[in-house]
Amino acid sequence: MLNNKLSFFRIFMFSGILLINSCTEVGPGIELIPSTLGVGSDTAYTTAIENPATKKVLAEEFTGVSCPPCPNGHKLMASIYDQLNGNLVVISYHIKNYPQTAPVEKDGQLISKYDFRTDDATDIGKTLFNGISAIPAASFDRTAVSGELLFSTPKWPNAAQVRASEKSPVNIHLASSYSDSTREAILKLKFAYTSEVLTNHNYTVGVIEDSIIDAQKKDLEIIKEYVHKHVLRDIITPIYGTPVPDKVKPFIPGKVYEHSIRYTLDSSWKASHCSFVVFLHNSDGGNKEVLQAEEISVIN
Repeated sequence: MLNNKLSFFRIFMFSGILLINSCTEVGPGIELIPSTLGVGSDTAYTTAIENPATKKVLAEEFTGVSCPPCPNGHKLMASIYDQLNGNLVVISYHIKNYPQTAPVEKDGQLISKYDFRTDDATDIGKTLFNGISAIPAASFDRTAVSGELLFSTPKWPNAAQVRASEKSPVNIHLASSYSDSTREAILKLKFAYTSEVLTNHNYTVGVIEDSIIDAQKKDLEIIKEYVHKHVLRDIITPIYGTPVPDKVKPFIPGKVYEHSIRYTLDSSWKASHCSFVVFLHNSDGGNKEVLQAEEISVIN
């Protein structure tokens, strides 16, 4: 995806918008939609203040197909999703260079059909979470519990509940349209501020795929037709996110930012099982708190 991302940067530079560097990964393409297409590529304005939406918690789960205890983490995360009435956005990260994330083998024979590991997941683990020492591990809204951003399953339910009780200062609205013939999707983002935000913050956009049937180790067995969910396929923005432009400042109630993206799905992904994930997060110093998260199916 490197060449496409560089092209994406040149378009931004041509428009006079400064972007931070992207990680170098090979994958599908992304392109800013020109305003001439009538979708409003980038705009900021002030309007009537919206009512605050329910807080959606971002759960970032590090997992692996060769990790015997990880299915218990998947089951727990699904339980938390139900407890929060669906107000949980989950991304499952499969990192490289970690034995329990490698495709499943038995007696030297490859069992897995797919390899879910990505450079983006690996870089996020290294740079945003300071390395992965054990899985399953998760973070909720990138806020620390007992001084740790990542922690094991016993701490998950309470951490999620604490974050769900917070009020978000911004609503995220998403719309997606998709062409099956070209595999191109148009994602429209809208951030509507309902309370003042004093910190600088970025937005991150990713693609996840659900309901992928493949092998998974569980305890002492191998489940050959395990249903994998929330699998990260790509981080479209840089992994640190893209700054919300200065023209949106001050981030006060009634301020709105809209942005549109064209994105081409990889041919190996099932579009009907793919979703866009978008979250806003602080970018000042060590403060990584996620303000709000949202997801939308690529095909509506």
